[in-house]
Amino acid sequence: MTPLRQSLINECQLRGYSNRTRDTYLYAVEQLAKYYHQSPDNISDAQLEEYFRSLSLKRGLSCSTIHVQLNGIHFLYKYVLKRAFSINVVWPKKPRTIPTLLSKLEVKQIVASCRHEKYRAMLKLYYGGGLRLNEVTHIKVEDIDGARKTLRIHNGKGNKDRDVVLTESLVHILRAYWLRFRATDWLFYSSRGMAFRVSDTSVQRAFREAVKRAGIKKKCSVHSLRHAYATHQLGGGMPLNQLQQQLGHADIRTTQHYLHWLPELNNGAQDLMANWDGES
Repeated sequence: MTPLRQSLINECQLRGYSNRTRDTYLYAVEQLAKYYHQSPDNISDAQLEEYFRSLSLKRGLSCSTIHVQLNGIHFLYKYVLKRAFSINVVWPKKPRTIPTLLSKLEVKQIVASCRHEKYRAMLKLYYGGGLRLNEVTHIKVEDIDGARKTLRIHNGKGNKDRDVVLTESLVHILRAYWLRFRATDWLFYSSRGMAFRVSDTSVQRAFREAVKRAGIKKKCSVHSLRHAYATHQLGGGMPLNQLQQQLGHADIRTTQHYLHWLPELNNGAQDLMANWDGES
């Protein structure tokens, strides 16, 4: 390991960054070094500017991906190399897309089509709690408080902890799962043994297979279950600030996106075409 790489890791640890953020920053710096075949501490501002232009013009990366790369490289220069830099790059516009929204029936069909009991329980928790994939796969038995009906999420997005409220149905599902699998550490452990958590890719694969067996033609991913939770809860009347807490959004504006994706919610528009043919 090079001293520069170790220094970057140390700075991430000092700031309490998650392993995922650390790895993302390391990857961004590695890509920059490979592009110029030289150490980042010898790369000029002009080279940095040309590099970010190439990400958009030559490689066609998305705006969000480019910004992730910029964050990692900016962190390196500011906190590790103690060097300020200024680049002038025209960023591509970030497309405003609406994710695939699954209906309650479609979610039920997908879960029912999941053959393995362990993954079926995971998909139920994913949807019923509105969790992220990384949060589901990192749950430990001790994180569940059956008396309070809460689940402690450790090191969620932004390296933040939060408590998620579990419904009575989810508590029952988790108890039934535990009685069947008797987990002692990781709630959803790997086939390699209880000392290993189940991998994210295993859950994604189980979801894709369930979607195929259910005959769902929509283009969706396991994260669509989280979107389904949010939209279905809003449709059921959950207050926006409560949904923000459940989802673990730092900014309520992120939660408000779901309102834009549900134009039918509380829509008071009049039907201007009603009785059109009968009016004189």
